[in-house]
Amino acid sequence: MQIILDTDETWSLMSLITSYVIDNSGVSPDGKQRVRAWRTARPVGSVQMEELAATMNGALGGYIVERTTRTIRQSGRYQRSKAGKR
Repeated sequence: MQIILDTDETWSLMSLITSYVIDNSGVSPDGKQRVRAWRTARPVGSVQMEELAATMNGALGGYIVERTTRTIRQSGRYQRSKAGKR
């Protein structure tokens, strides 16, 4: 399985997560202001947003590879093996 987010999808996900943090967490007012400033510094189409999208895609890909298992035939029988290890 492969998931790749484009910058618009990444921006939407970032906005959703930061809004949740601001509204529902126990972050101090100063912390909320820092989260807002961090989000504002990453508008759609900016270099920072492109970097965030690449980083998120790398993290998602790594997580999927780590969690994916495959069945392989070894020594005449089938065994479960992590996809990342060979």
